[in-house]
Amino acid sequence: MQHRFAGIYTPIVTPFDSHGDVDERAILANVDRYLASPLTGLVVLGSNGEAAQLEDDEADRVIAVVRERVPNDRPLLVGTGRESTRATIAACRRAAAIGADAVMARTPSFYKPQMTSENFIRHYTEVADASPVPLLLYNVTMYTGVNLLPDAVEQLSGHPNIAGLKDSGNDMLQIGDYLARSTPGFTVLAGAAPTLFTAAALGVHGA
Repeated sequence: MQHRFAGIYTPIVTPFDSHGDVDERAILANVDRYLASPLTGLVVLGSNGEAAQLEDDEADRVIAVVRERVPNDRPLLVGTGRESTRATIAACRRAAAIGADAVMARTPSFYKPQMTSENFIRHYTEVADASPVPLLLYNVTMYTGVNLLPDAVEQLSGHPNIAGLKDSGNDMLQIGDYLARSTPGFTVLAGAAPTLFTAAALGVHGA
C-alpha cells in the first residue's frame, strides 16, 4: 500500500532579525542547506517554525519565500492549525493558494474540557472538507496539553482528504494503535527525535 507523504521532512525554524522581523535571507540559507540533502521535503510553520508567534501576513510570507526556493518534486507541508475551525480553514486555503502541497493542523486546545474525540472529529472533518490540499493531523501534546486519541484517528483516517498524521509524542503504544487502526494508505509520521528509531521499528512511514 502506497503511503502519500511518507518520508523524512525537516521542520524548519523561522529566524528573526534584530528588529524582530522574519529574516528571509536566513530562511533561504537554511532551506538551501536542507535541499542539498536527500530529504523528502520540508515542513514550515510547525512548532519549530514559531507558528504560534506569527501574524497571518508573516506566516503567508514565510510560505511564499520557502515555496519559491523549494522545487516541485520536494513536498512542502505547511502548519495551519488555529484555535477555531473557521480560522484553520482560512489558513489552509491561504497556504494552498501560495503553493503548499499539504497542510498540517495541530489540535485546538484552549477550551480543554471540550477537546473530546467527538469534537476533534467534527473539527478535522470540516477542515478536510474545505481544504484545497490534503490535510495531515498534528498531535503535539507537549505544547497543546490535549491528546488526539486513536479512536478519533481511526474514524478520521477514512476521510478522502486526510492523508495522515504527525505525532510528536513519546507514547509508542499510542503510535502503534494509530498504525493498527487507521485506514490502509494513511500515513503516520513520528515527530519526536528521542523515540524515532522505536517508532520506525513499529512501522511508521516517516518523520
